[in-house]
Amino acid sequence: MTGILKYGVRRTLMWNDIRRSRLLSAAATIFMAVSAMLMALTVLLGTNLLRSIDTLMEQAQTPDFLQMHTGDLDAEALEEFAGARAEIRDWQVSGFLNLENAGIMLGNHSLADSTQDNGLCVQGQKFDYLLDLNGALPEVQPGEVYVPVCYRAMYELEKGDVMQVGSREFMIAGFIRDAQMNSMMASSKRFLVHPEDYETMREQGQEEYLIEFLLEDGVKSSGFAASYTAQGLPANGPAITKPLMRMMNALSDGTMIAVIFLVSIVILLISLLCIRFILRLQLEKEKQETGMLRALGIGKKRVRQLYFTKYIVLSVCGAAAGLLTAWLLWRPLAVQMQELYGAPQGTWRIGMLSLPAVFAVEGIFLLSIRRTLKKSEGLTVLEALFPVQEKRERRRQYLLIGFVTAACMFLILVPGNLYSTLSSAGFVTYMGIGDAEIRMDVRGDGKSDAEAAWIAAALAEDPKTERCVLLRTKACQAVLLDGTVCDLKVEMGDHTVFPVSYQEGRAPGQETEVALSALCAKELGVTVGDVLTLQNSGREITCTVCGIYSDITNGGKTAKAVSGMWEEAPAVWSVLYAAWKEDAWKQEGAQRDAGSEETAKWRWMEDYRQLGADVTEIEAYVKETYGQTLSQIRLASDVAAGTAVLIIFVVTALFMRLLLEQNRYTVSLQKALGFSSCGIRRAYLKKGCFFAATGIAAGVAAGNLLGERLCGAVLQSLGAGSFHFLIQWERALLLHPALLLLTAALAVRVGIAKIGRIRAYECCMGKE
Repeated sequence: MTGILKYGVRRTLMWNDIRRSRLLSAAATIFMAVSAMLMALTVLLGTNLLRSIDTLMEQAQTPDFLQMHTGDLDAEALEEFAGARAEIRDWQVSGFLNLENAGIMLGNHSLADSTQDNGLCVQGQKFDYLLDLNGALPEVQPGEVYVPVCYRAMYELEKGDVMQVGSREFMIAGFIRDAQMNSMMASSKRFLVHPEDYETMREQGQEEYLIEFLLEDGVKSSGFAASYTAQGLPANGPAITKPLMRMMNALSDGTMIAVIFLVSIVILLISLLCIRFILRLQLEKEKQETGMLRALGIGKKRVRQLYFTKYIVLSVCGAAAGLLTAWLLWRPLAVQMQELYGAPQGTWRIGMLSLPAVFAVEGIFLLSIRRTLKKSEGLTVLEALFPVQEKRERRRQYLLIGFVTAACMFLILVPGNLYSTLSSAGFVTYMGIGDAEIRMDVRGDGKSDAEAAWIAAALAEDPKTERCVLLRTKACQAVLLDGTVCDLKVEMGDHTVFPVSYQEGRAPGQETEVALSALCAKELGVTVGDVLTLQNSGREITCTVCGIYSDITNGGKTAKAVSGMWEEAPAVWSVLYAAWKEDAWKQEGAQRDAGSEETAKWRWMEDYRQLGADVTEIEAYVKETYGQTLSQIRLASDVAAGTAVLIIFVVTALFMRLLLEQNRYTVSLQKALGFSSCGIRRAYLKKGCFFAATGIAAGVAAGNLLGERLCGAVLQSLGAGSFHFLIQWERALLLHPALLLLTAALAVRVGIAKIGRIRAYECCMGKE
């Protein structure tokens, strides 16, 4: 009976406390709910993405190793190799009929400007299946085509639309998910047609081969790739492993999830600090009540339990609200990833995985509250938060505003700077290419070397071209000091015309020098100054590694050398880069109507397409390759900015309101001494804005320096070393700081609006 009575008393005291401090309780609950929601949303989206990709790759039976090959195929050598390797579970050779983009129409949209290699294929015989939107193998009829799902939204396509290839028309019967080439970061896209149509279309394209292997469990694809290369098997094209396919699929949406995770960490830190302040303020205000409880014989431990029980209840409410909100937002935010990769298996399990994340967040809050309660006795409100001398206490109280504005400024700058960097023209230097304006691709076949040389000569004589360069990529084998042999694609030409970003060393200048991409150098275990032996056409060349550069294309594993190596060996593919003269199109614009400059550029590029090259502007190439990633980062950046503005307003207004209540006696005394409400309000506004501006300045420094290191660490894992933000300074130094400062000033004004309601006689009633 006594236990029931004690429980009833504790419950009554707790609910009375919540009712008396509704603002404090609501604020603490909101902070807990928002932090739980963001962390749960990160787990839900991240798990959804990885499960969707894994489900798609499992259903499609994605190969562990894929070697693309152009040219004659030695089927007997492949058969002999596959029969002698116990680690090969199955293998097959699939055809890919590469088409000219200029001859492809999807609905009313031409693919002439597409940077992708678009081609026809048939369904895989043993594995590497192309799936429809229901996860089944589509039954393609003659005259029909299934289009990559990534093109559906891009070109606004629907079933029944027409795809035209040259003079041949196909009806779009549906859309497919391709576990290998779903992402726009993959340079090729496959269109599924009937075998009869594939045979009749052979004359309109160039056939390539996908040599695919399924490996036994536990076999590393990198080790198998080295064995494949050592045998001298067909390798006239890039090699791709299953982990690389998974990474390319996950990168675009994964970037948005990473930004949400960053936001959730910052919000958690802000919430911890604010709840700690709220608790300390409440303890300060309720000293008399706690003293009465102590006088009635209730010990310190019991008093702490009363407060702790209250925050457990608030934590449960915050966790429930945050979890429910995360579940509501999960589906809309996951629409794009489910469009590309399908719904994952075990959706309910994904939802359950958010529970540990919420429990972890609330556990962090409760541990912080428990620690604060234990250390709070005998301390004033802000001494527990910022240990200072009593005379400096009031000034230090405003440090909370400075911390929050700094964190929010950081929250805005990092996603914004990342977006401006990835979308800028200068970002191409991290893609293994220089800062050119035009890219021309020439496929590797028997005529490609002659075509590339002809186009290079035409570019050199073109009056509109300022600089141009021809780079030929050739396949070779790299031999390490321990005898290990691995496949390597070396881009040969003059790399000083459009230099890339080198994190170490410089561009190759002699035939005995080679530059490696960051990931390639890491995999080979070499650095600048080391020696590397390259083999091709039965001839070896010993090269010194002269530089290591950034490259996040082709899996980030490439190399560069000067022309002269193995001139007799054919190129796997050739690329030409060009830059126009500054006034190349001014005369065109002066002679014709508005928009004629773009028309003239298009005609110029069309002339070179007639010579056999796929021509595109570098800006369009970057946007198409990273379009999905950029759209997700832009969305995350906008959400982060809106969240930061909301946080600053709510936290600053709440803090000033609580601070005013704490200093109510002082304000009343000031009024009794003759100070006006306007003057007191101005003093609070100046202090609040000063600390907000200080925090904004600290946030600008942290966002540009620390944020650059955080993003650089992520991009370095993809091959972009020595990463630097390309910052839009007018936004970083003017627009965003001004927005936050105005928001903080408005919040301070709202928070101190009740100064006019405080009466001068209140100080005569004693300080509570």
